Amino acid sequence: MSSVARRTFNSIESTADQAEAFVQQGRWLEAERHYRELIGQTHVINYEYDDWLRRLGEIYRQLQRSREASFVYLYLHYFDMARGQLGAAEHVALRARLAEIEKKWTEAAQLYQQAKLPVHAAVAFERAKQYPEAVAAWKGLVHHSGLAQRPYEAALVHFNYGLAAVRLDPNSGEARRALIESQRKLEQVADDFEQVGELERAFDCFQILLKLGKESAQFENLAEGYVNCIRVLRDDNLKFYVLQYYEDFIKLALERSELHAAATLYQHKSALTWMKCADKFVETGVPVQMTENALLAAASQHSAVGDYPSVRECFDKLAGLELTDRAKKRFHTIAQRYKGLAAPPVELPGLPDYLKQQHAYADIWFVDLLEWEMDGDPYAVAASIVGDLRYPNGIRRRALVVLLTLADAQVRKAESETDTSVQVAELLGELQSYAALSPLERLFAVQDPVIRRAAVRALRFLYFKRSFVIVRKALADSDAQVREAALVAIAGLHFPHAFNPLARIYRESVDPRVRTAALQSIGKIQTVEAGEFLVMVLRQETGALREAAYAALSQMDNADVLPILRQHHEIETNPQVRDTLGELLRRH
Repeated sequence: MSSVARRTFNSIESTADQAEAFVQQGRWLEAERHYRELIGQTHVINYEYDDWLRRLGEIYRQLQRSREASFVYLYLHYFDMARGQLGAAEHVALRARLAEIEKKWTEAAQLYQQAKLPVHAAVAFERAKQYPEAVAAWKGLVHHSGLAQRPYEAALVHFNYGLAAVRLDPNSGEARRALIESQRKLEQVADDFEQVGELERAFDCFQILLKLGKESAQFENLAEGYVNCIRVLRDDNLKFYVLQYYEDFIKLALERSELHAAATLYQHKSALTWMKCADKFVETGVPVQMTENALLAAASQHSAVGDYPSVRECFDKLAGLELTDRAKKRFHTIAQRYKGLAAPPVELPGLPDYLKQQHAYADIWFVDLLEWEMDGDPYAVAASIVGDLRYPNGIRRRALVVLLTLADAQVRKAESETDTSVQVAELLGELQSYAALSPLERLFAVQDPVIRRAAVRALRFLYFKRSFVIVRKALADSDAQVREAALVAIAGLHFPHAFNPLARIYRESVDPRVRTAALQSIGKIQTVEAGEFLVMVLRQETGALREAAYAALSQMDNADVLPILRQHHEIETNPQVRDTLGELLRRH
C-alpha cells in the first residue's frame, strides 16, 4: 500500500472511530460532522458506506433534521423510514419522488400536482397508464407562460399532448392539430440547432419525429426521422448506433412495403454481389468485358453509399484486367484518387444483440421536459438521482452529498453565499452525470464571476458535447479568470464526441492559447478524424500551432492514421512540412 493510500485509510479509520465515540456520548453535532466527512469518501465498499449512512440517518433524527434523514433513507431504499420523516406539507415534492422510486405512479402523479410540478405529474400519469388524466395534464401545459420563448419544449408539449389524445380518441381533430404543430416546430428547431452546430440537440428533434412517424404510421415522417438521425450519428462517428438505426429502418421499410426506400438502403449489398460476380467471371474465364462491367457496376454502388476504399478496390481490379494499356492506365489513375479516403460509416447486415445500444431510443420527449421543469435547481436534480438505481452507486452517493451540502447551507442561512455556490458547482462536476449540466448552466448565468469560474471548471469532468455550450460562452467571458477556467475545461474534455466541438473552437478562436489547448485535446481523442485534422493543421499553420499539431500527432496511437500521414507526405510540396511528416512516419 502506498504511503498516501495508507494515510487516507488511517484517516478514514480514525474518523470512523471518533464518529462512533461521539454517538456513544450523545454528542450528535460532532458525530454528524464526522459522518458527513466519511460519506464524502464515495469510493469505499458498499457495506461500510451503508453502515455509516444508517448511523447518519439516526443522528439526523436525533437532531430533528427529518428531511436530511429522509435523503439518507431514500438512498438506502428504506422507503417506510423515509416516508416517516416527510410528514410536513413543504415536503410534498420529496414524497412524490419517493412514490415514483417505488413505482407508485398514481400516488406520485397526485403528489406532483399538489407540488405544482405539472410535467412530472403528466409523466407519472403516463407511467400509470391513466390516459384521461395524462391528456388533461398535457393539455394544461400547452399554453404554459414559461414556454413562450422555449420553442423546443413547446414542441415537446404539443407532441405529448397529441400522442396522449390520439391514444384516447384516434379521430380527435384537436389531437391531430397538436401533432402537426409539434412536427412543424420540431423541424424548425432542428434546423436552428444545426445552424449553430448543436448537432446533438438537432438529433433529439429528429428522434422525436421518428417516434411521431412510428405512432402516426406516416412513412414520410419515419423516413425523415431515420435519415436525419443516421446523418447526425454518422457525423458524430457513432458507428454502432448508425448500424442499429439502419437495420431498424430497413425492417420498417419492408414491413410497410416502402420498397424503394429499402432498395436504396440495400445498394451496398448490391455492390458486394457485383464484386462476387466479377470474381466468378474471372474464375470461369468469361469474356473480360463482362468482368469489367460487373466491377464498374460494383464501383457505382459502393460510391453511392460512400464506401470509397471499396471503390478504389474495384478500380485496382479493373487496372489489373487484360484490357488495353490506355484503359488500364485510366483505371489506375482513378484508383489513386480514392487513396486514403475513409471507410464507410455503416454496413447493413443484421446487428448482433450484443452490439445493440441500450439507450439508442431514449424517451427524450419526457426527459427534456422534466429537465425544463426542474429549471437547473441543483436540489431537484440531486433528489431525482439519489434513489434511482439506474445510476451507479458512486453517482447516487455524490448526489446525496450535494443534497446534504445544500441542506447544511440552509441550516446556516448561507444558501445564497458565493462559497456555497462554488462548493455546489464542484460537487456537480464530480457527479459526472449529464443531469449536472442544467444546474451548472444556471450557475454560469449568474453575475458573480467567482461562481461562473467554478461552474466552468466543473465541466472538465462532464464528457458530454453539451458541456461545450458553456465552454464556448466562457471563452468570450468578460472575466479573465472565467476564460482561464475554460482552458482548464478544454484540457479535460477529450472523448470521441468532443472532436467536432473542439475543431469548431479551434476554427473560431483567434487566441493562440485557446487554439493550442484545443489541438492538445484533439490529439488525445485518438480517432482517424482527429488525426486528419491535426495533419491539416500541420500543413497549413506555422510556428507554435504547427508544433502543437506535431506534438499531438507524435503521441497518437492509432495505426489508421499512418496511411493519412503517408499520403500527405507523398504529395506535400513544402520541403519543411514534408520533412516533418517524414519524421512523424519514422517515429510511428
